[in-house]
Amino acid sequence: MANSAAKKKAAALRIQQIRKKKPREPLYNNGRPRFIADVMLGRLAKWLRIAGFDVLYSNKYTDDELIEISNREGRTLLSRDTRLLIRRSVKDFIFLESQDVRAQIRQVFKTAGTMDFSFLLTRCLSCNEALVEITRESARASVPPFVYNTQTRFKICPRCGKIFWAGTHRESVLRILDILSPDYS
Repeated sequence: MANSAAKKKAAALRIQQIRKKKPREPLYNNGRPRFIADVMLGRLAKWLRIAGFDVLYSNKYTDDELIEISNREGRTLLSRDTRLLIRRSVKDFIFLESQDVRAQIRQVFKTAGTMDFSFLLTRCLSCNEALVEITRESARASVPPFVYNTQTRFKICPRCGKIFWAGTHRESVLRILDILSPDYS
C-alpha cells in the first residue's frame, strides 16, 4: 500500500513539473504543426494523419530517439509519459492527460490552435507519407471494380504503394473530427 501511494505521489509531482515547464514555441512548417508521437499514442497518430497532419509514429522509437527527432526536425512531441516529458532535453511538447483518444484529439487541436481540415486524407495512414494524385486508369488494376466504377480520383502513397480514394468514409471522418473540434469561442 505504501509503495502504491509513493508511486502516485511521484507521478503527481512529475505532472506538476510538466505543467510548470513551458514548451518552446513550435517551429511550424508552412503554418502546419508537425508531430512525433510516443508508443502510447498510435490511435491518436492515425487520427491526426487522417486530419492531414504530419505525424511520425513507431512503436520502436526509444525515448532518446523521440527527443532527438523532435528537436532536430522541429516536431512537437506528443506524450502521456511523465518520465519522458520532465527530461530537460524535451523542448516542444504536448502532455496528453487523457487516455481517451477523442479527448486527446481535442487537446492537440486546441493546443496547436488549428482546425484546418483542408489537408484531410492527404497522408498515408500507415507510413505518414504525403499522398500523390494518380490517374484513374493507373489505379484500375489495384482497386476493386466497384470502386473503380464509382470513383474518379485516386491517390497513392509513394512509399508503401497503398491506394486511397474518397469513399463514403470521408463524410463520416469529417463529422467525427467536427464533433471533436474544440470550441474556440
